[in-house]
Amino acid sequence: MVVTEIGNGEEYDQIQSNFGPVRRFLTRFVFLTAIIPCLLLLWASKIQGEILLALGQDGSLGGVKLYLAWFAFAIEGLWSADAIAASLVKAASLFARYRPRLRLLGDNVPCVDIIIPVCNEKLDIIQDTVRATLNIDYPAHRFRVIVSDDGRNQKLEAWVLQLAADTPNLYYTARVKYGPAGYKAGNLNHAITVSDTLPGGRAELVAGLDADMIPEKRWLRACVAHLIRDPKMGVVCPAQLFYNVPDNDPLNQQSSINWLCMDIIRDHAGLGWNLGSGWVVRREAVDDIGGFPTDCLVEDIYSSMLQMAEGWRSAYLAESLQYGLVPETYAAHVKQFARWVRSPILSCGVICPNDESSTSVELRCLSTSRDISPAN
Repeated sequence: MVVTEIGNGEEYDQIQSNFGPVRRFLTRFVFLTAIIPCLLLLWASKIQGEILLALGQDGSLGGVKLYLAWFAFAIEGLWSADAIAASLVKAASLFARYRPRLRLLGDNVPCVDIIIPVCNEKLDIIQDTVRATLNIDYPAHRFRVIVSDDGRNQKLEAWVLQLAADTPNLYYTARVKYGPAGYKAGNLNHAITVSDTLPGGRAELVAGLDADMIPEKRWLRACVAHLIRDPKMGVVCPAQLFYNVPDNDPLNQQSSINWLCMDIIRDHAGLGWNLGSGWVVRREAVDDIGGFPTDCLVEDIYSSMLQMAEGWRSAYLAESLQYGLVPETYAAHVKQFARWVRSPILSCGVICPNDESSTSVELRCLSTSRDISPAN
């Protein structure tokens, strides 16, 4: 299999065009904006502790008031520890090498099962995604597109089956739910199980696209190239861009600070996340963690952290390889944001993994940090 590196200016990319030499240089020093406040916070905590000890010893403060004061002091200490953990992760950018842009060439490529999990999205939106996925630059006999429908939409099923009559690598499935269904993670696991029964058997790689995410033609060749180059690479995920962002983006729905800075910093630390859409994962890495975790709402981030805890590497690609939709109402935006900010607590299992895991110091730091939330 042939993998080549794309040089600057060889292929236009929206993200790369906005991430010039000056930004690349300054990104390396973002950790300073985290470390300096941490040092000031530690200094303030030291002074607060000394004052509380003095007040307790001379009797100026006692009883419930003293206990409450020490409780507040402990909370601030936990906040400091969290900030320090995040700073250690960000400091990795100082000497890290920016991830190269790679492309997989030719027809000698691994098989990929592309899952499009859907659940009651508008039919025309799903249709756009399916058509674009079928039209990617990748040998048609080396990838399958599986529309996994949790909404059991009869119109969608009829449309997919009609299109599949002339497109042999397109499939439709809908699961029967019993008890806790696992939301999107359960849907993904169902589609992976179904893929094992399709002609040709299981594929080496599994990819996922949200129902509203339209991939660029080069998407799969760009992501798979990193998995080919590094046999221990478990998951690769590109940035997400959006084509319906309002003028001036008043709610910051484009999340540029993440795609152009924070996710790059995490990748420098070797802690790139599965960010929910556009990802390509090695099937072996999914099997190692028992499938996508169904006990949380952020199966994407959590699954990639579990895979890293098992010794797999991950990569974030700062490339514009997919375009989707942001919530169109304020209520929908708040609902999405609330789900994101609840995500940090769900990573706690990575802090105390099994004895055979390969959890790194950096991953443990990230597990305890508020920066694990995609809302940050």
